[in-house]
Order: sequence, then C-alpha cells, then structure tokens
Amino acid sequence: MRLRHSAILTSTCFALWALTGCSTVPSDSAPARAQAETPIPTADDRGVLPSERLGDRLLTAADLGPGYTARPAATTGSPEASVEGCPKLEQLGSAADDPYAMFPNQGKRVFTGPGGTELTEELYSAPPKELSAEAGRIMTAMGGCPSYQLVTATTVAEARTQTAPVAHLGDEQWGQVLTVTAGGRRTIVQQTVIRAGAVLLVVSGSPAEVTVHAQTALAKATAR
Repeated sequence: MRLRHSAILTSTCFALWALTGCSTVPSDSAPARAQAETPIPTADDRGVLPSERLGDRLLTAADLGPGYTARPAATTGSPEASVEGCPKLEQLGSAADDPYAMFPNQGKRVFTGPGGTELTEELYSAPPKELSAEAGRIMTAMGGCPSYQLVTATTVAEARTQTAPVAHLGDEQWGQVLTVTAGGRRTIVQQTVIRAGAVLLVVSGSPAEVTVHAQTALAKATAR
C-alpha cells in the first residue's frame, strides 16, 4: 500500500525527516487504544467550528516560546512511502492517504524548534459522535501493526509502535510512540490525539515537545 502525506503518515515522516532529510512531514503510525472518559454527547452541529475558526485556534510560535518558527503544513510534494508488513492498514482503504479528509473543517501548522526539531499540530471539527467514530476506526486499524517497514525511493526503514499514556485531557485520548530505524540511525516520535467535544487535536513530534505542548494546544483549541 502506498501512502502520501497524511495524518497517518505524520509521525512516520517526522522520523524519516530526522533520519534522511525528508523535506515534508508525513506519518504512518500504528497503535493506541482509545480511552473514553465521558459519554459522547448526543449533539447536532452545535459547537462545530469552521476551518477559519480552527486556524485561529492553532498554536503560534509565540505560544511555544523562543526558538520556534511556524509555517503552514505542506499538502503536496511529499514523497510516497510504501508500507510493508501491515495488512491491517488496508482496512482504511482509499482513506489511508488522508483518513481525516471526511472532516472539511480543519487546520494544520508545522513548527521548527530549537536544534531543527519539528512539531505538527492538526485540528478537526465535526459533531462529537462523528469525530469519536472516525478516530476510533483509524486508531483501531493502525493498532494492529506493532511493526512494519516503510519504503521510499531511497530508504527502507523499520518502524515500531507502542501505546503511550496520555494525560486525562478532553473526552477521549489516544497516544502512541513511533520508533523508526534507517541506515543505522534511530529516531522516536510521539503522537497524541485528543477529542474534546466537537474538536479533535492531533499533536506529533518529539516525546518531550508533545508532552509539554499538548495541553497548551488543547486549551487554545477549545477556548470559548
């Protein structure tokens, strides 16, 4: 199965970028069990935010502190990556290129931090039941592959994933850590996914950065 830049490839491309100089930020991840903390509201479209509002709620470089710069997330130009040894991802079918494409309300931003690290924030908005069902479907499909290979035109990388604990934030949380090894080098990327009502937050980057900034991102994303 061949995948391009997408939410699924976000963590993976971070890792490939660190190891091989990948110019954009894809992601192929795999794991994590949802932790439903509160009942999902029986909501209509109240609370759903348009893309313009989501864009206003994304973190800025000033929110992160000295040494960070921001740019819009790339949507084209990322290299194709072939995923081998992970048939569970086939469950996503044609949605694998962008599993959250069904949500037209979205905002994304990429940050370059001190030392050249990268952090990506993605926001999506839809009725809570739809967000919960789609995020759960995606994570279930990815969770069946604790290890697999990522093959680009120039690189073969070994990817391993494991569930990561997530602080009790929002209504549902998913966490995963991806370890990618290529050419004798290894990098580790964490991805945290949080649903709070009608907003879904996805933060990917180094474990330390994700741990530090996820709560700030959620607070800004859900501010009234």
